[in-house]
Amino acid sequence: MQPDTTVTGGDKRDRILDSALILFLRYGVKRTSIDDIARQAGIAKGTVYLSFDSKAALFAAIADRLCASTLSNAEQIASDVTPPTERIVEVLDCYIGQTHRLVSQSPHIAELTASKEALATQAFETLDRQIRAVLATLLKEAGIGQDGAADMLVAAGIGTLHTGDTAAQPYRVRLSAMVKTLVTGLSCDAKA
Repeated sequence: MQPDTTVTGGDKRDRILDSALILFLRYGVKRTSIDDIARQAGIAKGTVYLSFDSKAALFAAIADRLCASTLSNAEQIASDVTPPTERIVEVLDCYIGQTHRLVSQSPHIAELTASKEALATQAFETLDRQIRAVLATLLKEAGIGQDGAADMLVAAGIGTLHTGDTAAQPYRVRLSAMVKTLVTGLSCDAKA
């Protein structure tokens, strides 16, 4: 197959990443070949290798893209004008709930989020630090500046996944109750 010369370099890269994600979700990283990705993207195999030197590099680029999207969504939520506790719930759901729901849709996406291959580890660790910083900013806005408060919210958000239905609505209801409880407790502690 001849490379598509009507598409710009950035568009080709996006098509490659889109195609790789579709196939990784459907078949898993290990069972997806570069040939499969090129075929799905409608480009030559060599064109894939011009942008990504290996499947591991593709994996890392997809992880970077997913992390960047999550952070962008969380920052947008944080900049809203709703009360801080509502934004904390939204950020936690964006980071924890939506990720969990995405993973549960495909048995293969766990390879992207759970295995944390060496090339993707830094992206996931950076996202975690950035989300905690967003939460810390929201907590300060709510008058809470205790060290570790953002860590406590993330841990509680993860724990909330394991206390019932993980669908968006029931998870968010439990998450909201948990956030209100923790913020109230941390606010009382800050005043004392």
